[in-house]
Amino acid sequence: ANGGRTDVRDLIIVGGGTAGSVLAGRLTESGRTTVTLVEAGGAPDGMFVRMPAGMAKLFKGPLDWAFESEPHAGLGGRRVFIPRGRMLGGSANMNAQVHQWCHPADFDGWAAHGARGWAWSDVAPVFRRMESMRGVVTRDGTRGRGGPMRVEQLRAPSPLTLAFVAAARAAGLVGPDDYNGGAYAGAWIAQVAHRRGRRFSAYDAYLKPARSRGNLEIVTGAHATRVLVENGRAAGVVVRRDGADVTLRAERGVVLAAGAYGTPQILQLSGFGPGKDLQALGIEVLRDLPQVGANLQEHPLLPVMMRARRPISLKKAESLPNLLAWLVAGRGMLASNVAEAVAFASSDGDAAPDVELCFVPVEWRGEGLEPPRVHGFGCGVVVVAPRSRGSVRLRSPDPLAPPAIDLALLSDFDGADLRALTWGVELFRRIAATDPLAAEADGEITPGADVRGADAIRAHCARALQTIYHPTSTCRMGTDDTAPVTPELRFRGVDGLWVADASVMPTVPRGHPNAVVAMIADRAADLLGA
Repeated sequence: ANGGRTDVRDLIIVGGGTAGSVLAGRLTESGRTTVTLVEAGGAPDGMFVRMPAGMAKLFKGPLDWAFESEPHAGLGGRRVFIPRGRMLGGSANMNAQVHQWCHPADFDGWAAHGARGWAWSDVAPVFRRMESMRGVVTRDGTRGRGGPMRVEQLRAPSPLTLAFVAAARAAGLVGPDDYNGGAYAGAWIAQVAHRRGRRFSAYDAYLKPARSRGNLEIVTGAHATRVLVENGRAAGVVVRRDGADVTLRAERGVVLAAGAYGTPQILQLSGFGPGKDLQALGIEVLRDLPQVGANLQEHPLLPVMMRARRPISLKKAESLPNLLAWLVAGRGMLASNVAEAVAFASSDGDAAPDVELCFVPVEWRGEGLEPPRVHGFGCGVVVVAPRSRGSVRLRSPDPLAPPAIDLALLSDFDGADLRALTWGVELFRRIAATDPLAAEADGEITPGADVRGADAIRAHCARALQTIYHPTSTCRMGTDDTAPVTPELRFRGVDGLWVADASVMPTVPRGHPNAVVAMIADRAADLLGA
C-alpha cells in the first residue's frame, strides 16, 4: 500500500471488502484511472484467514467489527452477534466461502420491481465471466473457466456430509447436477472459493494482483466518517486516521462499498437519511431520505444439532496431524469450509426455494463462539426469502460508534418467516431419520425432539436464533423516487456518488450472496468506465 498520499485521485472507493476489492482491481487494470481505496481495517494477516475452517476463530478478534443487534423484542430482548470482516477483503476473508450465483427468480424479481438491467439474463454472463470453476463443471457451457475468482468443489467432504446429501436426495430433495448457473432445488456438496485447500477470496482474486499498480493507492486504518459534498457533488471523503481527520479528494467522485451496515451509516453521517433522526442527533440534513438504512434484510438461522455415533466430526479438526496435513498439502479437516453442503427446498410449493439447510459436520454452539463439546453434526435451518424488514440507524453522531442494527428477525406481520423456519426444522429431522444419515445419528441435541410446532420453535428461537451473516438492501436500487440508488448505481440527488455493495440489492438473494456482491461491483466498474 502506498501509505498516506492524499493528492487528488479520480475516484475514491470507501470499503475494502468484496465489493471494494473487485472495484479497485477492475478500475485500475487499464491504467487510465487513479483510485484511492479507503479501508478501516488492515491487511488480512493470520493463519485463520487462509485456513478454511478457521473462520470462527476470527470472531470477536481484531479483524472483526463484532457488531451486535439491538435487543429483539421477539427473542426475549436478546442481542444477536453480527461478525463482519474488518480488513482488506472484508467478510469474504472470514466467511464460509460458499460460492453461489443465487436463483434466477431473485434477479428477475429485482428487475420486475424497478431495478432495470438486473434480470437473470443481464447478470448470468457476469457470474460466468468472473469465475474460474475447477474440477467437474456441470450445466454445459454455463460455468466460467477463465475468470479471476477461483472456485473448487470441496476437496474432501466429511463422511457425514456425504451421508447428508445422499439422505436429502433419498428424502426427495433431487435437483440439477449444479446449483449454480440456473434454477435449483435439491442438495449438493458446497462449491467453495478455494485454491488448493486454502481460502481464495475477492481480495486474493482482485486486490492482491492490483496492489503494485501505480494508479492504486490503498489507505488502511482509515475510518470514513462522511462524504464531502460541495455544490451538490461528492468531492471526496473525510477519514479518521491515527486520531486525526484527513480529507481525501476525488475529481470524478466517490464509490461507497462499505456494505449493508457501513454504507447507510456513512450516508447518514453525511446528512442523507431519515431527517427527524438526523436532526435529533444534531446532524445537518442535506436530504431527507427515509429509505437510507431502511429495508434491512437478513437470513435467520436456527441450528438443529444431532449427536454423532462415530467420532468423525470436525471436533477433532485442531489435532496436530490435521494441522500438518493442511500446512503441507491443503488437506485434512482444516481444509473444510465448515458449511460443507447446502440443500434448498420450498415450504410453500413455489418454484423458487424459501428454505436452506446449511449442513455442518460439527456441533455448532453459541453462534460459533463456543467450541464443540461432543461429536455431532447438524444444519443451520435458514429462511432464504424472509419477509421481515429491519433497519440501520445512527446510534450517535460519533462516527466511530457502531450503528444501531435492528435485525427484526421473525417480525413479519403474518408469521410467514416462522412458518418457513418451522417447516425447515421438520425437513431436516426427516432427512436425519433417512439412511445413510440415520445410521450416523444418535439423538437430537438441540432444540430437542420434543420442541415441535411454531410456538415451541419461536420459544426456542429466543435462546438460539442467529443469522447466517447475509445483510442486504439498506440502500436499495430502483426507479421509484423513494429508492436511494438508481439502477445505474448512482446515489439519487448527488452527482459523483455511487453505491456498489450488498446495500443496493432490492431483496436478499436465496442463498449465499458473496458472489452476488462481487457481480454488482464488477458491473459497477463497467458503469464507471473500467
